[in-house]
Amino acid sequence: MNICIVGGGSAGWMSASTFVKVFPKFKVTLIESPNVKTVGVGESTIRPIQEWINLLELNEKKFLRETDGVFKHSIKFTNFLEKNSGSFHYPFGETLGPDCNSWAKYKNKNPNVPLSDYAESINPLALISENNKFEGDLPYAYHFDATKFGIWLRDNICKNKVNHIKSNVVSYSGDFITLENGDKIYADLFVDCTGFKSQLLGEFLNEEFISFENLLPNNSAVSTKVEYKNKNKQLNPYTECTAIENGWVWNIPLWSRIGSGYVYSSKYLTQEQAQIDFSNHLKKKGFDVSKCEFNHIKMRVGRHKRFWVDNVVAVGLSSGFIEPLESNGLFTVHENLKSLVKVLKRGKPSQFAKNIFNDDMRLIFDEFADFVAAHYALSQRQDSQYWRDNFNKDYDVEELDGKYGLKLYGREFFRFGAYQRPDKGFHYIANGMNFNPTLSSDFNENDIRLFAQQKNQWKSRIRSLPTMYEYLSKYVHK
Repeated sequence: MNICIVGGGSAGWMSASTFVKVFPKFKVTLIESPNVKTVGVGESTIRPIQEWINLLELNEKKFLRETDGVFKHSIKFTNFLEKNSGSFHYPFGETLGPDCNSWAKYKNKNPNVPLSDYAESINPLALISENNKFEGDLPYAYHFDATKFGIWLRDNICKNKVNHIKSNVVSYSGDFITLENGDKIYADLFVDCTGFKSQLLGEFLNEEFISFENLLPNNSAVSTKVEYKNKNKQLNPYTECTAIENGWVWNIPLWSRIGSGYVYSSKYLTQEQAQIDFSNHLKKKGFDVSKCEFNHIKMRVGRHKRFWVDNVVAVGLSSGFIEPLESNGLFTVHENLKSLVKVLKRGKPSQFAKNIFNDDMRLIFDEFADFVAAHYALSQRQDSQYWRDNFNKDYDVEELDGKYGLKLYGREFFRFGAYQRPDKGFHYIANGMNFNPTLSSDFNENDIRLFAQQKNQWKSRIRSLPTMYEYLSKYVHK
């Protein structure tokens, strides 16, 4: 099969790497515009990326060294429930210990228990993360420089295996695309990795785009890079998401610096106002912003109705985007690719196979969007017009209900659903946002004692673990 990828970056080179590794007999061409500016502020991933890493048999230490990469055990949410409400973790991996319903009943009887206690009582990674430690035998994902990651894949996986062309595409005609110099590139399958532009699927094929504007509040971001003041303390094994007056700020530690950004809605802030708010937040955190370069990003939040049309399939931002909360950017790329590999392994894709792919991708996007929306739906913040409007927003319960097993507002969720499905993670968000999944005040006293014993054992074990900086210095970034 002859495959042509339009667009470079993380999505383009991840696609090319996948094809040359899984289908070594395929002819792969990648066309990259010389005019596209990369930001490279830092990319946060979630645990499923390891399936893709294993699929390609990547050398973990090598790719981390060359992409400014570090490990990630969890996502930390700060002040999402209310202003100054504190933090809680959403750690990777399954829960350990007694039935988590016991903790919820305990919380009902003891309302002053801190929001952080739930995750710290059922998953050691919450305590490990909060104490800035690393345990390689437990689940993890990665932080890395997305621009460097694309370059590393290009130079290490795709070198001499991919026909790399620097040019702009001016038209698509079914069997071929035309470059700005008039050259025609023929292919059996075209992969659209052109980002928000979605040049092939959106512009040339005019595939319908379904906006998530009514579900999710944000459409803009401003990002930058900041330097460490104390690397051993600030190089944390988690992505931190901090809610502020008109949105939220991400903090992604890399090996050499920190990538940070402010996600907001243009309905409430101009770019200038957002940059001021963001700068003030960074200053309060003790960062020097005097030399920071700020990059403004307009996000297209939503997805195409179909992801594979005729012989064009979209991968990454060209297919859709939710927003950065819960680190879904690269997640959709490797999930796109894993599904695409399954189809192509069967041979020439039929229309039925394309329909199955489209249905799989639609479900991934829609479920993830509902999951992200639940973070806002559960918030109690009302300290600005942004948060008041969100608090009073009429979220469609039928849209959220049942997705990820949520079963919100007194339905099956209280007894079954996602609360007992730790692989889905919603129970961490619900309890961290004081949304208790049981109405009963009865609880098992013995289970609570087991929670406490387990937590104390973890605390004792954690003391002997290295900090993330210490571990990386010794074993990765020597």
